[in-house]
Amino acid sequence: MRSSHVLSGLGTLVLAAGAFCTQDPEPAAAEVRYALAVPEVYIAGESFDVELSIQVAGAATQIPAWALSPAAFSVKGTALGSRKGKASLPLAAEQGVTTSLNIGPALATAKLADDTELVLNLNLGEGQEVRVPILRGAPQGLDFMTMPAEQLSGYQVVLLTLHGPLRAEMWPDVAPNHVRNFLDLVYTGFYDDNQFHRVVPGFMVQAGSARPERPAPRTLKNEFNARRHLPGVLSMARFGVDSKDKNGKTIPAFDSASSEFFVMHAVYPSLDGKYTGFGQVLTGMPAVEAVVDSVKAVFDRRNPATHRPRTRQIIRRAIVITAPEGTSDNSDS
Repeated sequence: MRSSHVLSGLGTLVLAAGAFCTQDPEPAAAEVRYALAVPEVYIAGESFDVELSIQVAGAATQIPAWALSPAAFSVKGTALGSRKGKASLPLAAEQGVTTSLNIGPALATAKLADDTELVLNLNLGEGQEVRVPILRGAPQGLDFMTMPAEQLSGYQVVLLTLHGPLRAEMWPDVAPNHVRNFLDLVYTGFYDDNQFHRVVPGFMVQAGSARPERPAPRTLKNEFNARRHLPGVLSMARFGVDSKDKNGKTIPAFDSASSEFFVMHAVYPSLDGKYTGFGQVLTGMPAVEAVVDSVKAVFDRRNPATHRPRTRQIIRRAIVITAPEGTSDNSDS
């Protein structure tokens, strides 16, 4: 799991150990270390995948079985699962265990309706806590294609990738129609189970291909603007040459963007003024790095076949969220 939210702590269990002797031996202490990695944001009602690692040093010990379940966590003083029972897991000295858990269903029962921050406590060791913002999906019944441009900035997009959530703000002030198109495609599920199909380290990662059962609904006139193509910028892909639509009408290359988009991995000035940037990643760039890593072992810039990940880099779901209050404009200035 990739995340910038990682906490670790130490617990000490004292166990009787040692060979028989005439004097009472000093007990050996088992040091139990805990490390927790969580996503950078929690979207209310969605999955929330955490990774908990437990490492033992010094002497063998046992940890309670509930330590590998949602019960290892509390919200507002209430455990997310039952800690009853005497079942335990033995761990030898220098042995560890790591578990990945989706605690989203358990969080859904917590009373978080009015909260803007998730405070998650670990019920192990020193009881550390981690805090992440709570985001909420946009309400039903919205029509982004007719929404006034000044309202579009009130929404953001979260891409739930295999490597954690990637959250981006929109730039309707410079590319209102591209923002409308992107928000509409996300809102209607177009990008769900889509994948990053083209990955070029030091350049960008690209996703959003249309599928036979789900063609792109429209093409867009260009909205080239002064925003630079910096790391984390979202921009729309397009054809390199003129093409024709199904009625034989010519579509100029500059006006051929539809559903495919890319996230910049590096600064690329040659795209400025020739491709339409329409947003910026706010959190989740480690997910982009993980997608890039998926091709590095075989990548050859001159061989396009190596630009396609060997393992599918899926966008499990794309969600429009209401922009949190106080979100700053990360646009290039």
